[in-house]
Amino acid sequence: MTFRRILIIDTETTGLNQKQDQVIEVAAIVYDLAHRTPVDSFASLMFSNSNAAEWANHIPAALLLDAPPPEIVWLQILKMAKRSDVIVAHRVEFDKAFSPPDLQAIKPWCCSKFDIAWPGEKRIGEHLVHLALAHKVGVLEAHRAMTDCDILARLFTRAAEMGADLQTMLRRGLRPKNLFYSLAPFEEKDVVKEHGFAWDPSKHGKNWYRFMPPEDTAALPFQVRQID
Repeated sequence: MTFRRILIIDTETTGLNQKQDQVIEVAAIVYDLAHRTPVDSFASLMFSNSNAAEWANHIPAALLLDAPPPEIVWLQILKMAKRSDVIVAHRVEFDKAFSPPDLQAIKPWCCSKFDIAWPGEKRIGEHLVHLALAHKVGVLEAHRAMTDCDILARLFTRAAEMGADLQTMLRRGLRPKNLFYSLAPFEEKDVVKEHGFAWDPSKHGKNWYRFMPPEDTAALPFQVRQID
């Protein structure tokens, strides 16, 4: 399969729990893979009465009172997704969970943090800013939706400049995945984390976990258990 364009997406929310928190900002960039450049972009705040995460995203709650309703904003993102082949986010598990069901199902999603092997990067699961700086992509600010989308778009361009095949990167990132728990002892948690495993006791029963292609587990320096 050959991909023509990808939709890079990022959200800012009032918290981390998709059952009780909400998206207050979304941004998206349509990126052309052959020409290695953005061709369209969109960003908007969404209406909300409050923002408990203002300390993190720096979006004043007062601004949200005049923002458009979520259904209007998501409609624009859906239109952009229809013109793309793959949706990419830096930690898909988070952004996809906060997206409406029709966007979740419209195209395949690929995680730029855990699924894509960036050129010259040995650590999986890097923070977006750290990943950008490691590839000499400048960062003026972060933690707003459009700035993070822009960083990721420039990362794709930089990867191509370094000789990476963007099509291959995406195809590898979209391989079928299963949930795995690490069986490494607690003392090796830093090694486990460096290999893209995350800790989330609320979801996965106090385990280091990662969704990954089964064939990649053989290269891990510790044993894992597949969860059906």
